[in-house]
Amino acid sequence: MFDLLDYLSLILIFVFGVPHGAFDASIALTLGYYKNLKSKFFFIFCYSFLALAIALIWYLIPNITLIIFLFVSIIHFGLGDISWSKSYKCWLSAYINGGIVIFGISFFHLNEVNSIYQILLNNHNTDDLWLILKYGLYLWLILLPFHFYINFDEIKKNYIIRIFLISMIIYTTNAIFAFSFYFCFIHSFNHIKRILPSLRNNLSNKNIRNMFLFFTLLTWVLGFLILTYLNFSISLDHSIIKLTFIGLAALTFPHMILVDLYFRPSLKI
Repeated sequence: MFDLLDYLSLILIFVFGVPHGAFDASIALTLGYYKNLKSKFFFIFCYSFLALAIALIWYLIPNITLIIFLFVSIIHFGLGDISWSKSYKCWLSAYINGGIVIFGISFFHLNEVNSIYQILLNNHNTDDLWLILKYGLYLWLILLPFHFYINFDEIKKNYIIRIFLISMIIYTTNAIFAFSFYFCFIHSFNHIKRILPSLRNNLSNKNIRNMFLFFTLLTWVLGFLILTYLNFSISLDHSIIKLTFIGLAALTFPHMILVDLYFRPSLKI
């Protein structure tokens, strides 16, 4: 199923993309949720419990969970590309910006992405999923002119260049590479660039680095163990797809709650 570019793209996701979530412990400490042994165990327990719950829910109701994950990803990706504010314009911009990635990759590479969705849904029918995505795309198209009208004075050259680059990558490459490029070099980069100054205002570089390395290595080890387990019952390609995207879903929900609902609103970043 995969070619060399796909494998390299998936390696990029695990090596450069997934680790951006390893800063979550530093974020929790900055917010005061990770200061002593008791609070550390409580944070890790809640974070892990929510991640495991998402993986279990995916196993029980994959169709609904995948749909929710895709739309949560739209909002999370979109929020990661803009400055936070309480205004409705923030959420409108999030839906438009994140929609470029999810809707763009899904509909420009429909056959390839449908194969991935079928794997994630255990080869169940994907018609309902595509119907919901089409409605989401229609809403995106309706909101697009309002987005540009409302945000016209705030649209800058860098924003235009970024949108053009993302669009060209989606249009000219395959689905997995396009997602990998965006996830690693735009979303993860913007996330780290935005949060790191705030973390350094509250924590030493050594603390940030040590927590980052610990949780990155832990994620890689757990990922390898899960991949090994999955590969006993399904092919390697299918195992990698499930590990990558169900794993991202499991980590995205607690990550988004911490970053988008607590950290960025608290620090106005």
